[in-house]
Amino acid sequence: MISDGTAVAVISTERGHGTDASPGGPPVLMDPDAYRARLRAAYHGALDWTAVELTPGAATVQAGTWAVAPLYLASSNGKLDSSWELADLREHCRVSALVDREIARLLRLQHRYTHDTLWQGVHRLTERSTASWTADGLALAYPPGAPHTEPRALRPGADVLGTYEQLLAQATTRRQFIPNYSAVELSGGMDSANVAAGLAALDQPEITAAAMLLGGQAREQQIRRRKEMISAFGITRDVCTDVMAHLPLNPAGRRANGQAVSPYDDPWTEAEEVMMRALTRAGIQWSFGGTGGDELTSLRDDERPPAGEVPTPGPWTGKRTLAVLDGINDGIAPSPVLYDSTLLAFACRTPQFMRNGLWPVSPLADPELIRFAEWLPRPWREHKALNRLRLARLGLSPEAVHAPMPENFVHAMNAAMRRYVVPFLESMVREGGVLIDAGFVDGDGLAKTVDSEFLKGPHGEMDRTLSLSQ
Repeated sequence: MISDGTAVAVISTERGHGTDASPGGPPVLMDPDAYRARLRAAYHGALDWTAVELTPGAATVQAGTWAVAPLYLASSNGKLDSSWELADLREHCRVSALVDREIARLLRLQHRYTHDTLWQGVHRLTERSTASWTADGLALAYPPGAPHTEPRALRPGADVLGTYEQLLAQATTRRQFIPNYSAVELSGGMDSANVAAGLAALDQPEITAAAMLLGGQAREQQIRRRKEMISAFGITRDVCTDVMAHLPLNPAGRRANGQAVSPYDDPWTEAEEVMMRALTRAGIQWSFGGTGGDELTSLRDDERPPAGEVPTPGPWTGKRTLAVLDGINDGIAPSPVLYDSTLLAFACRTPQFMRNGLWPVSPLADPELIRFAEWLPRPWREHKALNRLRLARLGLSPEAVHAPMPENFVHAMNAAMRRYVVPFLESMVREGGVLIDAGFVDGDGLAKTVDSEFLKGPHGEMDRTLSLSQ
């Protein structure tokens, strides 16, 4: 907290390596020039930051490029409320004031990074955005779009893997963290494996591995591959959670037992809650993960095959949703420094980390790594070649580098649909629900779809999009 005698600024920033923690206490009084210089320095911070400035009659809230912890804001009756926990703003979340296009985005799986939330008057502060609060109310402004680059030809003899390792190490060590109190979500995927390998290269053997173990045929393969990676990276402690024991909407989970749950929470919030609590009990404070890795090695739009048509809305899609489908891209944020899908992932998962006393760290989302990957020719990015070649150079087996069997949550989600989601939707059809009553979901169409899902055998492929209609 700093002050120039008139204005007061509260700066919350992720601690950089070797940076002392703030001493706290009252605002530090500075002359106006030093005050502005300190604010400018905060605004150019390389890590996550948020700044609140209070001046006579106004408050301004600004976010940095990372926006790891989503910030939600609402104003009423001369008061400004804000929190990274959307449930803290529940008094502003009125069923009578829903944002149609945002509900359509969620129901159609066409997520967009935007100031919108499901409720009018409740806003998300997106990266580099500014929220201004005065007697006239709350206003949010987007920043200019961030520039991005294009692939370049490599110089002869360019050490792509060496540069990747160097930039990943730099992205990791920018931050203040203590290995003994740190974990890496090592699922077996290429992204988290490269983050774990980067930590190992820093000689951090005290790091804990964590994962949610899959169900189905891929489970044993995942266990083998993780065991090899843990051994190769010198990790000595492993915390695993069985997804099949903590399926979405299970009776013991937050959603089924009446707790307030954000519509932006991860679909696997029940299993993740168990895993995060286990990490907290083990003393973990920092959780490293592979978020941003998919985007880092993704193909550009002009490198992909033509996109297919957007799937036709299901029979349970209500008239109110259909009426706004053409406006799904209205009001979205301009091009961010990080990728919008990475920022949406942060908004989805970070609140659950923070509720459990954990701070998520995503080195693969680092802007310098993003620029490096944007420069790479297509063959280095396609099929995550960059990550696979690096792990192969480290000596991992072909099975570890190229999993013969896809490792995903399809088996677990099919089981969750059969056991919990479809029965829940059946009760919603019978008793009514907000989305049905408001016309976003067609009750008759949902009833017919639920009936057809009930008739599927134990190994039938479930309509997993139904989970969105709840």
